[in-house]
Amino acid sequence: MRDKPHHIHRCKPDFEKLTDGMLINDVSRLFDGRVRRETERAGFPQGYRRIVFHLFHSDGLTQNELTKLTHMKAPSISVQLQKMENEKLITRVSDEKDMRKSYIYLTEKGRECEKFFISKCKETEEVMFKDFSEEELKIMKDYLKRITENLLDDMEANR
Repeated sequence: MRDKPHHIHRCKPDFEKLTDGMLINDVSRLFDGRVRRETERAGFPQGYRRIVFHLFHSDGLTQNELTKLTHMKAPSISVQLQKMENEKLITRVSDEKDMRKSYIYLTEKGRECEKFFISKCKETEEVMFKDFSEEELKIMKDYLKRITENLLDDMEANR
């Protein structure tokens, strides 16, 4: 019996059998996998990237909010935040009215991590979009925006 490949990215998909949505999902997973690999090589676990991303865009979130936004389990977030605090990537500020609640902020060092993560995303995009014209990229971006808006509208309508 032949062994199956350990990683899907080692075998090329049969594009004729994939729906358009499946193909978008595969591209997303391949993009995320490459960025994760590159950032982990530099010593940043995937959890850091997810947490830093959300704090970079909405600094001052609570641990509970980060749990929801990152889709990580509460114990995992707790461990990651403790490590990030020890590495001086984040700081916590207690709520003056409710000392059980604290807000999490990126330090300057944490903001530098986001810049590093973005650079890895851009490197991955260079690989992805090799040989694409500016016009093709513009059209693709327009389509992806419309797809995103359609899905967000559907999500809102089905709350």
